[in-house]
Amino acid sequence: MTTPAGFGSDARMTRGLEISKRSTITENEDGSFTVPSQTSADVFYIVRAFGAEWTCDCPDFVNRCDAIEACKHIFGVRFWIAARTELKNEPRPKVFSEDALQCGVCGSIRVIKYGVNGTKQAYWCKDCEKKFTPSLLKKARYTPEMITLTLDLYFGGLSLRKISRTINDHFGMNLGKSSVYRWIQTYVPMISDYANSLVPQLSDTWHADELFVRMKGGQTRVGKGTAKMDIALLWNVMDRKTRFLLASKLSKARDCAGADRAFREAVKNAKGSQPETIYTDSLPSYGEALMFWPTDHKPNLIAKAGIKKPHANNNRVERLNGTLRERVKVQRGWKSFKTPLAEGQRIHYNFVKPHMALEGQTPAQVAGVGVQEGNKWLALLKASITNQSGTEATTN
Repeated sequence: MTTPAGFGSDARMTRGLEISKRSTITENEDGSFTVPSQTSADVFYIVRAFGAEWTCDCPDFVNRCDAIEACKHIFGVRFWIAARTELKNEPRPKVFSEDALQCGVCGSIRVIKYGVNGTKQAYWCKDCEKKFTPSLLKKARYTPEMITLTLDLYFGGLSLRKISRTINDHFGMNLGKSSVYRWIQTYVPMISDYANSLVPQLSDTWHADELFVRMKGGQTRVGKGTAKMDIALLWNVMDRKTRFLLASKLSKARDCAGADRAFREAVKNAKGSQPETIYTDSLPSYGEALMFWPTDHKPNLIAKAGIKKPHANNNRVERLNGTLRERVKVQRGWKSFKTPLAEGQRIHYNFVKPHMALEGQTPAQVAGVGVQEGNKWLALLKASITNQSGTEATTN
């Protein structure tokens, strides 16, 4: 048996490998594992898995207060599971099955439904005899369904105040608009990390364009009737065939630096896919930015593309700009260049909003990375939490 990656190389792991080979490890009804002691035939230890974290009741693990490092019994169970599921193709332990629900107190999977706690389903553990309420989000007052509903409503067009009033009127809650914005700040970056880890299947043609958004601290512009407003530029790069929005980056000026940031973000999110052609308008900044293209394969630039040019039109990204303007024109302005709103709009456009031109599919579905569930924001949140937990487990 080879040593699984990420376990480290130390004495405890070596002893754990010996335990997995020579000892009889058994899975219990409650999802825990019984591991015999190497020094005494009458002594057994219980190993439990809490998601990505493990515990053992052996003195070595208990006496180390930080319990950062796994004991030899935990290593033994990990090796045993790896050999059982990967080498012998036997069923996974019950605790890791798709429908397994662990007690939040003792980790047992012998649980039953036991009423509700507010708006959340409560459960009763038959082993520790305690009531608990599981949650996808730790220490969250509201359910993931409620949180993702507010995200969908906001990026679908409602203001923060309208969302809080709608939720409070229909569900009898006392949700404030500041809570909704905190959820945007918290969960949009998390979902973005997951979405940007996916590998979309793209075409060899991209479109790029920019639009103005009102921004606190941006450049001052004199509008109609001598009205003044502070603005910023939102640069968008999208794939032609799938309409997948690869980048949506803010900049203070309509210059080469802004276009270059958008191109670099698009190449990064394309995950190795390279365009042969990029359509843009007549702004010189695109040609200047193309000189600093981040890869050796530099695409052809077709500038001065317009709406009424069949041979060189930029209609797809212009239609995208219309969708984005529909949302930003009713907003009083964005407060910071670090706002998560641009990325939230990109996620909503790619993964949530169906397109008539794509036969009712989302760009992400056409690109082969879309989610299928009805509540797509919730599916993205679940996937991002799973992805984040897996990354932390690998890092640790």
